[in-house]
Amino acid sequence: MKNLILISFFLIGGSAGFAQNITLMDCWAMARENYPLIKGKEVLKRTTELNILNINSKWFPQFTVSGQASWQSDVPHVDAGSGMPGFSIPQAPKDQYKMNLDVSQTIYDAGKMRALAEVEEAKGNVEEQGIEIELHEIKRRVADLYFNVLMLSHQEKQVDQKLEALNARRKELSSLYENGVVHKSSLKNINAERLLVQQKLVSIQSGIKVLLNNLSSYIGQNIKNTENLQVPGVESFFNTGDRPEYQLFQYQKEQLQKTGDLDERNRWPVLVAFGQAGYGNPGYNMLNDEFDIYYMVGLKLKWTPWDWKETHRKKLVVEKRTQLINYREKAFRVNQERAVRQIDGDIDQFLKMMEYDDRIVVLRKEVVLESETRLKNGTVTFSDYLMDLNAAVEARINRDLHKLQYLRGMALKFITEGGSQNQ
Repeated sequence: MKNLILISFFLIGGSAGFAQNITLMDCWAMARENYPLIKGKEVLKRTTELNILNINSKWFPQFTVSGQASWQSDVPHVDAGSGMPGFSIPQAPKDQYKMNLDVSQTIYDAGKMRALAEVEEAKGNVEEQGIEIELHEIKRRVADLYFNVLMLSHQEKQVDQKLEALNARRKELSSLYENGVVHKSSLKNINAERLLVQQKLVSIQSGIKVLLNNLSSYIGQNIKNTENLQVPGVESFFNTGDRPEYQLFQYQKEQLQKTGDLDERNRWPVLVAFGQAGYGNPGYNMLNDEFDIYYMVGLKLKWTPWDWKETHRKKLVVEKRTQLINYREKAFRVNQERAVRQIDGDIDQFLKMMEYDDRIVVLRKEVVLESETRLKNGTVTFSDYLMDLNAAVEARINRDLHKLQYLRGMALKFITEGGSQNQ
């Protein structure tokens, strides 16, 4: 289902930018697929498969071809003076030549190759999970960008409304000035304030552009404006799973367990059938100075019944390393719980602040309306009106920011606790 969503985004959005709405969950999914290291998981998986195939190939007959030509200063012989008169004792030639084909076949290995394949698989799982941890961290970066864009976007809307209000007051003051009701300084003040607001808009729009470019680089698609970004619903952050670090700890302990099993099996007996066929001078008969064909077959047993407690010490090393992983997992859990408590405190703070925001906005709006009337009547100065207008705009901005900060807190808690495994 996720792949279908991504394909539809790519087909519709393309390089020209999104023309449809996009959610935070969509950004997470696309950032995951667009992250260069995601392809590393397939590379690691294929590498593990190849290594396991190489290990299993040891069960097939192993062939070795070797050749040698040599000359040696001395060979086994009997001195002529010690022999019987008229009797000659042959000796091995000093120049020797041989070409051999050696074949070996493992018959019994006490499960060593299977254990080695399991160690390789466990190693691959650890490396792949390391990539999952990096992918999980991408969620936090994308969420920060996403909510920062939304916050600046809401701030831009409120500042736009302030500019509209100033433009309306400017028209009214211009009329009053022409009738001699207000001084020219009032017009200058409102024009200066309009310039300051326009300057503020330039700063906000520049910040939005930078954030959108960064967000686009993460998801691999061009987002041209903030209208496409949807404010997430709080219900999106209820379905949490486990952090990928916990799976990494589990894989690391499994790798150590498999390694310990392999160390134990390295002491067990190994039975191998072997054969050799060759052609050379001399053959197996060293006293026959002629080229000859020779061959040999047999069984070979290798066993290490006593290794001076090396295997026992390796087992202790595995136990200590497992303890260290358990300590790291416990430390990670403690830090995670602390981070969640901190985020919960922030969420509770924003919830309480949101209880007052609507009432503050209503009161500030009433004050501004009253101040507008008094400004038209000339009973207050433009500075007094501007103070009330700024307070009303700030109240609306704070209301929007508190809502978004609450949602960002919920998103960060969702990520810190683990996030849904299918996102």
